[in-house]
Amino acid sequence: MSNMPTTELVVFNTTEAYREDPSILYPVLDIGFQAEGAQVPAYTGLQIENPATGYMLINWDNKELHVAMMTTPLFEPLLKALKPVYEGSLDMNHIIFNDHTTAFQQPVTEVLILTLKNPSHRAEVFNILTKLSDTYNKLLAFGPTLEDDNKIVVVHGWPSVEAHWEAVADPELKAEFQRITALANRDHLFHTTLTPYSGKQQPAVEVTEVESKALVVD
Repeated sequence: MSNMPTTELVVFNTTEAYREDPSILYPVLDIGFQAEGAQVPAYTGLQIENPATGYMLINWDNKELHVAMMTTPLFEPLLKALKPVYEGSLDMNHIIFNDHTTAFQQPVTEVLILTLKNPSHRAEVFNILTKLSDTYNKLLAFGPTLEDDNKIVVVHGWPSVEAHWEAVADPELKAEFQRITALANRDHLFHTTLTPYSGKQQPAVEVTEVESKALVVD
């Protein structure tokens, strides 16, 4: 599908400060939105099963513009603003989803990360996920990561966590999901409630030319 953005998905270990006040992440996004190619809104949320894990999703025109931002003067203040939010390392992936999705706007968003057991299974897994995406009227979207095309990220919007488990208990759908897990390892399957953020309506902050530092990413 044309004009699909590249979605940056960051899964991170949250600090107590962030768990108490998730809005402390917003200064990071305010800086990121100044970069060429960054799209609004971004979405952030705590994992429902374990709030020690957080999620951030940002759409970009393409991955190259996101990577280029890391070499600009924006990156140093962004890293500084990020320090109170996470501890340890980050897991960052970029995905071009199969279609536009409303999964992020639902009360609960499932985040599923799969790794193909064998690259030869890619077509079958994609066919099953495409069928499910059509069944759920684009509440489900998926795509391989640009970092590793054997890793697939699936997002699915649900009314509640309970609704998800009730749906996968349906015999027909259960067979589809069981086939997927026979072909791919389930690396991550959790839920979050995402909050959109479009940035402050104020002039861009000034940044000075500084030497960029590497971000620790698993």
